[in-house]
Amino acid sequence: MAQRFGSLRVYFPNLVFKIIPDARLSKNQAAFRVPLNVNKLDIKDYLTHIYNVNVTDVRTAVFPGKLTVNRYTGQKERTSRTKKAIVTTKEEFEYPPEVDVDQDFGGMEVKYEQMRRANKLKGWRIRPSQEMAGIRRKLQEKHEKSK
Repeated sequence: MAQRFGSLRVYFPNLVFKIIPDARLSKNQAAFRVPLNVNKLDIKDYLTHIYNVNVTDVRTAVFPGKLTVNRYTGQKERTSRTKKAIVTTKEEFEYPPEVDVDQDFGGMEVKYEQMRRANKLKGWRIRPSQEMAGIRRKLQEKHEKSK
């Protein structure tokens, strides 16, 4: 039977841990943004069983939401709270390689969509702004006077 740390038994994880790069941490520490309902034991359990990381210590902190003003109603609102976990491992923690958006997340589809939109507007003349029209008029008047 597998070693259990937390109260949450993880078979197919539906938890999202977002890595937060932090230069202030030591080489064997990593910071994660985790869901609010996950405790320290669950974090250790998740990282140990899913990613085979030897976790020695977990520290968590819940940050309150930021105060914002709704631009439509003018009322003050708070964004949702967030939880940060700092995990200490036995060996040095290596950040995963950067993701290639074009290859992994359909970046080429976005480029093709932009090209399609550009081709759709190919025959349309873009109207210059009022400032550019004034500058052009002044340049034409100078050019006519010099002749």
